[in-house]
Amino acid sequence: MKWLKLIDENTEAWLINFLLGNIVFWIFLQVIMRYIFSNSLSWSEEFVRWCFIWFIWVGVSYGFKTRKHISVTALINLFPKKLLDIVNVIVNLVVLWCMVKLFIYGWEQISSPIIARQSSVVLYWPLSETRISMQWLYASLPVGALLSAIRLIQNLYQDVLSLMKKPDADTKLSHQGGK
Repeated sequence: MKWLKLIDENTEAWLINFLLGNIVFWIFLQVIMRYIFSNSLSWSEEFVRWCFIWFIWVGVSYGFKTRKHISVTALINLFPKKLLDIVNVIVNLVVLWCMVKLFIYGWEQISSPIIARQSSVVLYWPLSETRISMQWLYASLPVGALLSAIRLIQNLYQDVLSLMKKPDADTKLSHQGGK
């Protein structure tokens, strides 16, 4: 079970680091190839674009995991703890619904015959003459939405536990300004 906890805690961070490392490496190599060797790689720009799209979708999930998405909290910070927890549950349910819909639409998209017939113009599988299917690019949507949905379910679980917990004296004091 240690490995499950390790995967749960680090999946997005590992993927983000891998994708960002690829983006930096291939852009740096492309600059070297263009300006020093006056030659460029035909496929690196598209590969970097694909990595960036995957990076964005995995980053969305990581934002839910860490609860660090940008938000305007001026109003809800004035709410009592119990009401704040209720608002968090409602918001997480709405966003979870959106992520489930995105997963369904994304799955339908990569399953469509139109996308299945498309392949990259310049990207090939290593050591082969087979072009990479565009389904790999479009798969970023359902994968990112699924990862986000999992993180939102975890957040909902924590928020519901927080709602069910009885308020203690420290919580009351902190919300009353220490009075």
